[in-house]
Amino acid sequence: MRSLTLVPAGRAGAIYDVAVTAPFATPWTAALMLSALAWMHNVLHLPGDAPPDFESAHMVYVVLFGIVTTMWGVVRVLWPVPLLIAADTVGRAAFSLTFIWALLNGFSFVVVGFLVLELTWLVAQGLGVRKTLKADREAHVLAA
Repeated sequence: MRSLTLVPAGRAGAIYDVAVTAPFATPWTAALMLSALAWMHNVLHLPGDAPPDFESAHMVYVVLFGIVTTMWGVVRVLWPVPLLIAADTVGRAAFSLTFIWALLNGFSFVVVGFLVLELTWLVAQGLGVRKTLKADREAHVLAA
């Protein structure tokens, strides 16, 4: 997987990630986002437990997640090569499993939207990596 050919679906998924996670990268914007998710849970009368109020100890981890995920997204926007996109696709599987676990353990259905998008990007990126690597192999065979 040494290909340096760009994976367009990987860049698109990374742009989505930056847009969704950047608001979690500061304590002030993360608090607003968490309040918005709790509000959505309540207004839509979603099943599961409402998202809890976050104390400062919880907020540290939310913000660290926001910072790291946003930085990782920026790297993939700038350089969406198969190795990085494949790694991110595995990460999307882990995120998806975590959302499923949360739902099975009574968490608010507010995460269903995130789960659907993670699964969608998982498939799109996986197919994008596969297509890119196949095209690279075919080009290599033709050049030989």
